[in-house]
Amino acid sequence: TEADALEVSHLGKVLIGNWFGERPLDEQLLLQNTDQEPPYDTILADYLIGAMDGFSPYQQDLMIPKLAKLLKPGGRLYIVGLEPIPDTAPGDANIICKVRQIRDACILLAGHRCYREYPVEWIQRQIKTQEADPRLTLLRTTTFPILYRHSTIVNQINVARGKFPSFPTPELAHQMKVVLDNLEEQSLRATTERGRIRLGFDYVVTSEKQAGGTTVTN
Repeated sequence: TEADALEVSHLGKVLIGNWFGERPLDEQLLLQNTDQEPPYDTILADYLIGAMDGFSPYQQDLMIPKLAKLLKPGGRLYIVGLEPIPDTAPGDANIICKVRQIRDACILLAGHRCYREYPVEWIQRQIKTQEADPRLTLLRTTTFPILYRHSTIVNQINVARGKFPSFPTPELAHQMKVVLDNLEEQSLRATTERGRIRLGFDYVVTSEKQAGGTTVTN
């Protein structure tokens, strides 16, 4: 099974599937036959919202309500995400922006879908407006600055290179290879001279499901 291939089947009950689509994940299995009572004290959504556009586009606003429904009263939901990389940035950080643009261009040229990260304010708004669940309360938000090494940048460049076989023409792939090779050289010079490049941040948004009909607002 896929869980065996990922070497996680020994960790407990593992369900793998899509929350949406033609064959969505059976939420009854997630309830673990507990007479429909929400079974989970803690839910960790690890970069889930940002990944959805690649698999379940246009459903992002429906994801948090699904998770909140599975949370026990007093339980906590942790949403981990990446603040979207801007179109431009000052100094050497602009290399990161360029790599993101070219990587996404390569993904689209290959006929695939890009991930779409959501800003922390969007996540907070989903919880504060109580559209996800009127009992879900925003507790705190923690941010973690990102420092890019050369190897980290090259990993994203290699994602783009991996799309070449699906390009419409070999000529287009060759031209994009030239662009990516140039970006790799630029990133090597920048990180050699200045060390790691700081741009953007990861975040963890923590919310809690209040018991009964009690609602707390921040």
